[in-house]
Amino acid sequence: MLITFEGIDGCGKSTQARLLADKLSEEGIETILVREPGGTELSEHVRDLLLNKHFKEPLSHEAELLLFAASRAQLMKEVIKPALAREAVVICDRFTDSTVAYQGFGRELPLARVEEINALATDSIEPDLTFLIDIPLETAIRRRKGMGDDRMEAESRLFFAHVQSGYMYLAEKHRDRIHVIDGSDSMEDTQQSIWRLVEYERGNDLRHARHADEDRAEAYAYSFDVTSEVLAS
Repeated sequence: MLITFEGIDGCGKSTQARLLADKLSEEGIETILVREPGGTELSEHVRDLLLNKHFKEPLSHEAELLLFAASRAQLMKEVIKPALAREAVVICDRFTDSTVAYQGFGRELPLARVEEINALATDSIEPDLTFLIDIPLETAIRRRKGMGDDRMEAESRLFFAHVQSGYMYLAEKHRDRIHVIDGSDSMEDTQQSIWRLVEYERGNDLRHARHADEDRAEAYAYSFDVTSEVLAS
């Protein structure tokens, strides 16, 4: 099972990804927690390149997109695909949705090209379940105040507004797998909301990542309505 966490920096996704990984591990489930970009020796070096804001010449949008894809392709080969093959749970802090939101909407690169590159990097593997932690932009900025910004985090408010629009587009497009979680709640309440939804999905026996070209008619039963129903129970 592949579970991904998405959202702008400061939303709390990394904390929630770690808490979920700890919870599943406590239950005796093999759980692998990775981050993007990163997760392998090569991918961590690519991460350093992507987040470095001291280059003499700015990184082009196209180079940025391809570097993210290169990092992801290596992570897929070394970590994610082998873990899924042995039926472990993989939790990824950012995945392909980030690329669509940041490089597609934020950088305004052609969405069709972004999705094509994503498919190449992942062998068309998609997450089973995605948590989009949604918070107001001002809240994210306030949370990150004084922490220092890397190259991506130093972008303008307009850029992040476009990124948030991208995430909302994806949430509507992929209502079968993306659950929008209110990140303004307490850490504990957010954790409980996520856990209830994970339990619901596990009850439906989603044990490995789906491929984009498979028949997903059954998966479309999971929507915003399901999210509301599960969280209300």
